[in-house]
Amino acid sequence: MRCIVHFDADAFFASVEQAADRSLRGKPVVVGGLHRGIVASASYEARKFGIYTPMPVSRARRLCPKLIVVPVRFDLYEQFSANIFGLADEITPVVEKQGVDEGYLDLTGTRACLKREPDEVAEKFRRDVKDWLKVTISQGLARTKLLSQIASKLNKPDLLTIIPPDEERERAFLHPLPVKWLPGIGPTTDRLMQSAGLTRIGQVAQMPLDWLTELVGSGAAQLRDFARNIDDRPVVTARPEALSYGHQETFGEDTTDFALIDAKLRQLTDEAMSRVRADGKQIRTVTVKIRYTDMDEHQGQMSLPEPTDVEMQVYPLVTQILRRIWDRRVRIRMVQVKLSNVYSGFSQLDLFGVRQRQRDLAIACENIRHRFGNNALMRAHDWMLKKAVSCEP
Repeated sequence: MRCIVHFDADAFFASVEQAADRSLRGKPVVVGGLHRGIVASASYEARKFGIYTPMPVSRARRLCPKLIVVPVRFDLYEQFSANIFGLADEITPVVEKQGVDEGYLDLTGTRACLKREPDEVAEKFRRDVKDWLKVTISQGLARTKLLSQIASKLNKPDLLTIIPPDEERERAFLHPLPVKWLPGIGPTTDRLMQSAGLTRIGQVAQMPLDWLTELVGSGAAQLRDFARNIDDRPVVTARPEALSYGHQETFGEDTTDFALIDAKLRQLTDEAMSRVRADGKQIRTVTVKIRYTDMDEHQGQMSLPEPTDVEMQVYPLVTQILRRIWDRRVRIRMVQVKLSNVYSGFSQLDLFGVRQRQRDLAIACENIRHRFGNNALMRAHDWMLKKAVSCEP
């Protein structure tokens, strides 16, 4: 029988800041904009004052006059993340990274390999992270990814929640929970299901499939399977450096047209970012690779100040990297874009809603293309590439 642990770091950004600076421990700390902006992470000491993510920093200061606000340092958080997953790798080779602060471990073989029970292994992992890194994680231990993920997030902080592998007890845990705990249920879908009278997972499990399809669309079958405690998803081994979204394309004819190459890179960025949004993720690092006509390859990398799921924020980096790495007067044969340093559920520091409007625009454009075809709505780079193709002999 499978045995899966999901771990989720507690107040990760704020906890890392407290781990890195001993003077912050035990004090109300938030990570975010020093003067204007949104709270990106709040320590548990700060949460006692009603501070949460996302909240304007100005309001957080009013709630807690002694609040300590520190700027976001993603490089530091990514280093701590690498250390946590390094400890996970010492336990089992079957580790799946879900984001910078959460992942799955398959402990099915620990009895045979380590001569220890899975709960003992999970408990040791939790203690090692706390002792070595001075941050805490919460864990869920269960037969499926669904149950383990819910259990880790439901009971926090610094706890191991075990769901015994018994069908009746699993349903007793799952079915009373609000529908928002099902994978793929965001705020919009949650409100839609609430309006239809579906407030608990057990109600979704009993819904006729055609009714549920009418309500939520093509994902209805999997959603009902999850609600019925049917989840055969394996833990997919993915090293931290391999968790990325990438697309590449080889030109029909090698080219030295900078505008054309840049347009293609932006189009590849659109495709990759569409997958990022579909998975409910954000990315921070952009890598561009080019291959010359003589098969020599160059690549470069840049990181955004904070994670995003909007392509418009990535375009300038793509262009900058291309200018930097294309250092030979040689035609280019292939280009590639890779988006990495993946985050889950990050709330951007966007007090005035500019980035949210960009995101809404990107989603609206994507929906129009899905419904009416790619030519129904084109960005400038799409139009340039279309014209280039039509001009080919």
